[in-house]
Amino acid sequence: YKDIEDIEDIEDIEDAIDDAIDKAAENGQLEILKYLHELGYKRTEDAIDDDGWKINCAAKKGNLEILKYLHELGYKGNEMTINYAAENDHLEVVKYLHELKYKGNEWTIYSAVESGNIEIIKYLHSLRYKGKGTDYAFNCAVENGYKGSEWAISYAFENAAKNGNLEVIKYLHELGYKGTENAIDNAALNGHLKVIKYLHSIGYRGTENAIDNAALNEHLKVIKYLHSIGYRGTEWAINFAVFNDHLEVIKYLHELGYKGSEWAINCAVEHSHIEVVKYLHELGYITEIKADSLNLLVG
Repeated sequence: YKDIEDIEDIEDIEDAIDDAIDKAAENGQLEILKYLHELGYKRTEDAIDDDGWKINCAAKKGNLEILKYLHELGYKGNEMTINYAAENDHLEVVKYLHELKYKGNEWTIYSAVESGNIEIIKYLHSLRYKGKGTDYAFNCAVENGYKGSEWAISYAFENAAKNGNLEVIKYLHELGYKGTENAIDNAALNGHLKVIKYLHSIGYRGTENAIDNAALNEHLKVIKYLHSIGYRGTEWAINFAVFNDHLEVIKYLHELGYKGSEWAINCAVEHSHIEVVKYLHELGYITEIKADSLNLLVG
C-alpha cells in the first residue's frame, strides 16, 4: 500500500485510501479492512458506488465475512452478484445474498449449473428461479430461474452434458427442462458415456458430430457405444483421430468402413505421428509430402 504520510495532494490521499481498502477486500484480508476502518480511513462516495465490483469480487471468491462487512459499510452489489456466487460453488453466499433481497437475472440458474453443485440448483429452484423454453438450456446444465430465456435454458442443459453432470441432468429433466441434439454431442466430446446412455434412454438423439467429437478426444468406448445404437460419423472422425495421434481409434473406425480425407495422412506426416503414418500408408493413403521425406519417416 502507499504511505499516506508521503502524499500531499488530497485527491491522491483519497485514491491511496481507496486502493488500500480495495486490496484488502479483494484479498480477503478482513482484519486489515477493519483496522483501516477503525483508524478512520473510509472509502470516498465515488469508490463505494462502484457498480457492485467489490461486493461481486467477494461473492465470486466466497468471502462471506468480507461480504457481510462490506454490506455493513454500505457497499451494494448488482444482479450479477448471486450469479458469481452460484457459478463458483458458494451456496452459503447465495443464501446470504438472498436474505439481503438480492435478485439474479436470466443467467442465474445457468451459473449454478456451471458450478456443478446440485444443491445450489435445488436451492435456486426452491426460490422460484426457473427457466422457460425447451432446448438449448437443458443441454448446458440448467438455466436461470428468475426469467430464463429459451437460449439460456438449452445452453445450461448442454453444458451439464458436456461436463458429465449426470445428477444435474436428471434433476433438470425432472423439472421439465429440455435440451437439443447438442447434449449428446457435447457428452461425446468429453467421453461421458453414462450421460450419453441416460440421454439416449429418455429419447435424445445426437448428430454425426457425436462420433466425430468422440474420435477427436480418443473416447473409444463412446464411439463403440454410439456405433452400436446406429450413429455414423463423417470423414472427419478419422481426420480428428489422426490429428491427435489416436491410432487405436483410427483402426477401429477403419474396421467400420470409415475413410479419412487426403488431409489425414498429410497431417500425420507434418506432425510426425509415425505409427499413424505407417498405418495409413499401408491402407493406401497417399500423401503430398515428398517421397524422400516419407521414406525417412516410415522407414
